[in-house]
Amino acid sequence: MDAIFLEVKMPTLRPKHIIGRASAVSATTDLMLAYVDFFLGGDEKRTDLPPRLPQRFPMAIIFGGDGSYMAPFSLQIDNVLTSLMSQLVAPTTWYRLVAGLNAQLRLVRRGRLRATFRPVLRWLEMHANPALRIHGVRIDLAWSQATPGNYRQYGLLVYSVEEENEPICLGNTNGGVKTETFSRVKTTDMPNESGSPREDVPLTQGHRSSEGFARRKRSYRGLIDANSLQKLEEKRDIFYLLSFILHNTKPGGHQDLVGLVISMLLLGDFSLVLLTFLQLYSISLVDVFLVLFILPLGILLPFPAGINALFSHGPRRSAGLARFYALWNLTSLINVGVAFLCGYVHYHHQLSSTKMIPNLQPWNINMDESEWWIFPVGLVMCKLFQSQLINWHIANLEIQDRSLYSNDFELFWQS
Repeated sequence: MDAIFLEVKMPTLRPKHIIGRASAVSATTDLMLAYVDFFLGGDEKRTDLPPRLPQRFPMAIIFGGDGSYMAPFSLQIDNVLTSLMSQLVAPTTWYRLVAGLNAQLRLVRRGRLRATFRPVLRWLEMHANPALRIHGVRIDLAWSQATPGNYRQYGLLVYSVEEENEPICLGNTNGGVKTETFSRVKTTDMPNESGSPREDVPLTQGHRSSEGFARRKRSYRGLIDANSLQKLEEKRDIFYLLSFILHNTKPGGHQDLVGLVISMLLLGDFSLVLLTFLQLYSISLVDVFLVLFILPLGILLPFPAGINALFSHGPRRSAGLARFYALWNLTSLINVGVAFLCGYVHYHHQLSSTKMIPNLQPWNINMDESEWWIFPVGLVMCKLFQSQLINWHIANLEIQDRSLYSNDFELFWQS
């Protein structure tokens, strides 16, 4: 049975759906990764199927998610994958490894892959592979490109330790042929002398090595190590700057205290919103409608969204609602910007009118008129503080076991 990995958004896809008698479709829990399995009638009667795990090596496992704030990268496991890995690795070890890897993948985000993938590589070398080596298994970070576009899928490549030392030719490097082991394969799309994309050629002898290498080429496009990470191409969009405000972080602890501070900031935020409306109403009713409906009700929605996130039951549900609260909190900055613009226009108009009257000095302007900026600036500061606390709050909800981020090898595996 062969599997084709497709990363698609399928909101109406059921966890498993059978298409006729020749294929089956299933998806991860986040509905970001779909699996299409093809099989032939009568395969269930063959004694050599399903193949053992060593015969499947090297095996590619694609990450779910897309590296965004709402859908971070994650390794989705099910009973099929767990039963496969249990042929060589104990289930408790596999579950702990996946939990630690997902905790590291939470911190990876598109737009900063070079910086955020580096701790994942370090974690694989310090925690994952030393524990898997005694079982004869090694995992490496890898990428694949399933579509003609520039979108890349990231995941793991699982293979046996004896395959690690197979020498691979990396092509011409500074006038010479450079050979490295399989665990240090560097990926590049540089063309060769004939103008076609260069392909890696194994320098091993024997049909078994050639066949294994051919299977590796079908399974992945390239491994990611400390050297190839610098050559990793990534595109940045308009939301790249927002990722500096909203991003997944490590749990900070003090969950009750963080929730209390967020509640206080929510009340302060709502109070500043009301005071801003009163200030704009004293200027013009048109300004109130502009601030309220430029982004419809965007300035009012963070308060109910935050209350719903803080007082909902269950960490998984609360974390999901908190992410929506974070998005509304950041989106409401558009309305705050409109309020700031309305106040500036009014103040500039008042200042121009004052200069036209020679007997009235500029310093005689009413103090309330000259401090029009206090409420909008206070709202911006309040929302920025909320965004950082929301990041910690979500991390506390999603990562209950803080030992997953421990740098101590023994402490990580004994927890």
